[in-house]
Amino acid sequence: MKLIRFPLLLSKAYQIWKLSGVLFLVSCLVSSCTPEKQETDKKPNFVFIIIDDQNQDLACFGKEHVKTPNIDKLAAQGVIFPNAYVQQAVCAASRASFLTSLHPRATGVEYPYSYYFVEEVIPKYGTIGQHFLNNGYHTRYFGKIHHGYNEVLSEPNYGPGGTRYVSEENIEIDRTLGNAGVPPYEMYDGPDSLFKDGKIALAVLEALDKAAGQEEPFFFAVGFLKPHLPLSAPKKYWDLYERDEIPLVPNKEGPIGSPSIAFSRYNLKQYKWEHADPDRLFTDDYARLLRHAYFACTSFVDAQIGKIMERVEELGLSENTYYVYCSDHGFHMGELNHYGKTSLHEANLKSPLIVAHKDMKTAGLTAEGLVEYVDILPTLLDLAGIDIPEHMEGVSIGRLLDNPDQSFKKAVFSQQERETIGRRKGFSMRNERYRYTEWRNTVTGDILAFELYDLQEDPLETVNIGLQEESSELVLNLSKQLNDGWKAAMPDGVEHIADNPDAPPAYSYGREGIPRRKIWHEAYGGSEEDGWQKAGEIRMQKEDSIRKTL
Repeated sequence: MKLIRFPLLLSKAYQIWKLSGVLFLVSCLVSSCTPEKQETDKKPNFVFIIIDDQNQDLACFGKEHVKTPNIDKLAAQGVIFPNAYVQQAVCAASRASFLTSLHPRATGVEYPYSYYFVEEVIPKYGTIGQHFLNNGYHTRYFGKIHHGYNEVLSEPNYGPGGTRYVSEENIEIDRTLGNAGVPPYEMYDGPDSLFKDGKIALAVLEALDKAAGQEEPFFFAVGFLKPHLPLSAPKKYWDLYERDEIPLVPNKEGPIGSPSIAFSRYNLKQYKWEHADPDRLFTDDYARLLRHAYFACTSFVDAQIGKIMERVEELGLSENTYYVYCSDHGFHMGELNHYGKTSLHEANLKSPLIVAHKDMKTAGLTAEGLVEYVDILPTLLDLAGIDIPEHMEGVSIGRLLDNPDQSFKKAVFSQQERETIGRRKGFSMRNERYRYTEWRNTVTGDILAFELYDLQEDPLETVNIGLQEESSELVLNLSKQLNDGWKAAMPDGVEHIADNPDAPPAYSYGREGIPRRKIWHEAYGGSEEDGWQKAGEIRMQKEDSIRKTL
């Protein structure tokens, strides 16, 4: 029987229907999760906003002390997803995952990108930009989209250039002493255009002016750089806050019973902090200073988003433009005595997600269901009327745009490496009540440690209850759910058919990967001249030999 695909329906499993139901389904479903049907069949435009290291400290996500009026406006025009989770809380791995709709197990990316991802995965499966380009979209990237990798689409990517600090003093200290000599924050009294994110916004405005006169729809991915460290923003955004009124986190101590492998506080070695002792708390005054800097950066980026939204409106494009707002992952800002990423805790893995359109019928509502960042790309393709390739491991969240008041996935999955060449990793699963994490030796398969948090009774993750005797049966059940994996956690009615191979160990790509490749060869032998495939073969042979002795 012939199958027909309706691109605006709700997920892959809801997009293939028997011919006998076509007319009924079109009349019932096509109007609700999308804006009112236009008189023409013109494809929608997209502004896909990716923030670097932005957690859910946003007013529209309940943190009303943070000044984000433009993101709040987006939220009022769309649906908020407060339970959206990244698949790894580090920029390269997360971006590789949601830009392809593949879990890290399939991308083979830790940090930075891997040769396997660049030379095998991208050519085979494509990226978000390539999917839109190949379907008639004028497609451009601005700022940071990939990590250390460049795609030329309709036009070359826009990069702002320049230095990470603005003041001459900090630039000189950074040049001469490096990270350890400069503070992790900067306030500078100057216009937005002196800062990289201000330049990115201006480039997008110019591109929008050009796009308004073109027939083809546009897909603009806009990657803002803040609030990534260093926390540098114009003074006027610092002035939005009274520091002594900035609240501190209620869970500033590390979790009771947490294994040492759970955190990697490498940031303390990268900047000139109050101190570099990972076991000591910062003083309250210093913690407020850091949170002040982070919120100033958030408000600065919010203002740039406002400029883009205003220009879209002025050009008469808002009636046919979707916005998707997300981050590459969350960020601890004092929670559990951590300022940074790479943990498998809520502050890192739970990340902001908003899908908005001016005429969305469910505007202003919140979808509480569990979703993953691998679901973003299928959703964008769905809204654009583009077929969702069968290899994608995410599923469109269109059904939640139609009806936010329903459950979605049964669990979400994340992972994190804990050494340079990935022989110790954490694998984490969060269902509606619990977060369960296993830290494993990936060579022997041994479980090194595990964590269990009851998010209903302990949403701040202050006590690891996994070692308590009364948790033993629960641990076994959650371990099974973790190991059953993402396919077993699909929404009701969705049967996923993606069957991608596991990636080989991550052989790091590019200049940023040089130190990691050196450590790799020190551990396993060989040299870079052998190439990444041979290097992987040598490693696998040695690790197989270890496993045979067990």
